[in-house]
Amino acid sequence: MNKVKIFFSTLGNRLKITDEAIIKFLPFAGWLSFLALISIYVSHSADKKVHKIDDLSRKRQTLEAEHTETKERLTKLSLESRVITKAEELGLMQPEVRPEKIIITE
Repeated sequence: MNKVKIFFSTLGNRLKITDEAIIKFLPFAGWLSFLALISIYVSHSADKKVHKIDDLSRKRQTLEAEHTETKERLTKLSLESRVITKAEELGLMQPEVRPEKIIITE
């Protein structure tokens, strides 16, 4: 029992917070605070990048959808039947005789 009391009393003496102990601990506490601030900054920076990537991904998806719709509309407008009806509205007629292919031989 006596050994236990001695152990706890020496442990208590070692763990007492004195002015000298605080002064010795200050550089380490400052270093830990600095590392914590860097960790917080990096975390916020990563979150900003994730949000920016998400926004750009949404914009890309809307632009892809718009591109697909425009391509589909252009395909429909360039069908031969539609071109013929638009040309007739302008007063142009479809030729009855197809042009001949010219072959050049050397």
